[in-house]
Amino acid sequence: MKWFAVKYVYQIVSGEGNHTPQFDEQIRLLLSRSISEALLKAQGMARQFQDSFKNIRGEEVSWKFIGISGLHEIEAPEDGTEVTSFIHEPTDAEAFKDHVGRCREYLSDVLETVPVN
Repeated sequence: MKWFAVKYVYQIVSGEGNHTPQFDEQIRLLLSRSISEALLKAQGMARQFQDSFKNIRGEEVSWKFIGISGLHEIEAPEDGTEVTSFIHEPTDAEAFKDHVGRCREYLSDVLETVPVN
C-alpha cells in the first residue's frame, strides 16, 4: 500500500450565496495500492467531506464539492514528513510576513489556553 495526498476543492456557500465566493482546498491522506485506485477512492470519499451548519443568522452554510485538483504519492507518514508545500510570490512581501506573524501570534495564544496533560 502507498500513501497519497489528495487535494479536494469545495465551494463554501452561505445562505443564497450572495457573498464573496469562498473556496476551501483540503489536503487529505489516502492509503491505496496505486494512483488510479487512489483517484477512484478519493472520488468516492469526496461527498462525505462536505459539511454544513447554520450560521449566526440562521443561514445554511455548506461545502459543495467542486473537484479533485491534485493527487500525489507521498512518503509514508512519520514524524516530520512533508505533506504539502506552497510557494508564495506576494506582491507585498511585508504584508505577507505580517500576516504570518498574526497567524503565529494567534496559534501561540490558542496554545496557551490548551491544558497540558
